[in-house]
Amino acid sequence: MPSRLGTLEYVARVAKDWTVARFAAAQTSDFTFGPQRFELRGAAVRRSSISPTSCEGRSPLDAVRRTRQPTAWAHSAVLTVLADTERGTEQYEQEVVEVIGMEDEEIVAESACVVRIEGLPPCLGPFW
Repeated sequence: MPSRLGTLEYVARVAKDWTVARFAAAQTSDFTFGPQRFELRGAAVRRSSISPTSCEGRSPLDAVRRTRQPTAWAHSAVLTVLADTERGTEQYEQEVVEVIGMEDEEIVAESACVVRIEGLPPCLGPFW
C-alpha cells in the first residue's frame, strides 16, 4: 500500500497555518491557545476544539494510538529547559506550540516557541 505522507503533511500544514493565524489575530497579552484537532474529511480538513483537560488535549499521542485518516493536533505545552552557563546549569520554562500529525503508524511533528512580553500579544516563532 503506497504511503499517503503527502496527505498527512497537508493536514499538518493546515493545522500550522490555522495556528499561526490565531496567534497573529491575538489582541491581548493574556491570549491562550486551546488544543485543536484537524481531520481530513473528503477534500476538506475539519477542525474541532478539544478540552484542554482531556487526555487528548494534553498529549494526543498518549490518547490516540492510531488513526485511519490523516489527523493533526495543535496544542501548547510548557517545557522545562536546562541550559549550561558559566554559573552552572540553569533552568527556565519555555512555552511551545506543537503540531503533531498521524495516519496509521506514520507521524509528523513540528513545534514553535511562543514569545510573551508583558502588555503585548504573544508572538509565535517559526515551526521546526
